[in-house]
Amino acid sequence: MQPHAVKVPVTASISIECEFWSEDDGWTGYCQRLSISVHGNNFEEAKKHMEATLQAQIESILQSRSGGHAAA
Repeated sequence: MQPHAVKVPVTASISIECEFWSEDDGWTGYCQRLSISVHGNNFEEAKKHMEATLQAQIESILQSRSGGHAAA
């Protein structure tokens, strides 16, 4: 008898070091490893933009490596 396999989505959180700095019109964030730059009106907004952009970039990389098939 063969074992029954179940496919389930698993979310893995990873830390990526990013730099943030204040500018005249808000805050800018930069992730050197993935060449991602974001902007926000305040630090928290810039950090949230970075988190969302990193998530989208990582998902895009994984989709391209799996031939366009993303895990649901």
